[in-house]
Amino acid sequence: MSSLFDLTGKVALVTGGTKGIGRSIAKGYAAAGADVVITGRRQPGCDEAAAELSDELSDELGDELAGRAVRGFACHMGEWDQIDALVDRVYDELGRMDVLVNNAGINPALVAVADCTEAYFDKVYAVNLKGPVRLAGVAAPRMGQHGGGSIINVTTMGVYRVGPGAGIYTSSKAALHNITQVMASEWAGLGVRVNSMAPGPFMSEMMRGSMRFDPEIPERLGQGTMMKRVADCDEIIGLALYLASDAASYVTGHDYKIGGGM
Repeated sequence: MSSLFDLTGKVALVTGGTKGIGRSIAKGYAAAGADVVITGRRQPGCDEAAAELSDELSDELGDELAGRAVRGFACHMGEWDQIDALVDRVYDELGRMDVLVNNAGINPALVAVADCTEAYFDKVYAVNLKGPVRLAGVAAPRMGQHGGGSIINVTTMGVYRVGPGAGIYTSSKAALHNITQVMASEWAGLGVRVNSMAPGPFMSEMMRGSMRFDPEIPERLGQGTMMKRVADCDEIIGLALYLASDAASYVTGHDYKIGGGM
């Protein structure tokens, strides 16, 4: 059964992979055999995160990690031209891309709809929607040239349950949820599967950022789940690995909630 989840020989790109759930997903993919590229906005931070992840995996896996690449490539997901260059760099240096996880996202602050500025709206939608749409659109045809692949768009449980102040963020993710199904229908013939994951409350960098404004938010969100707790970032790995692997070979156009029964 382990062969169903084996990513040996695959190349995975995880945006926003320098920290939080993106870093956990990258770690899980590398442990399953993939060469992994993680992105962040600045190259020094990407280099540092890639080195730390390689060291962590080396301690856990030892010789099993030999020959496996963990790379960090800078890319601002709100910048169209940088996205094209990112895909070119992955293919130039690693030769292929089999898995793409559109994980990078921002939620700078709670902003009421009536108080939303054009700059704030454009900033959130550029990173959370425009960037993932462009990246998937550039990657999918090239994946199709070597037999297909898997694209995973990370949304949020806020797509389904919303509250005041988060509407710009959750609506951008709702649009990504919607277009996931469009991508799946357009690229099934290429052998490219496209699904989405909707995380609930995880103790991520985004959660820690929210705590600056509301220190009680982890406790409150945790109590809104059946399991009465906030998840550790590594708890995303199982679902992310399933959707990337041959275990999900007949799975496309679907959304998977991972929110502890939120």
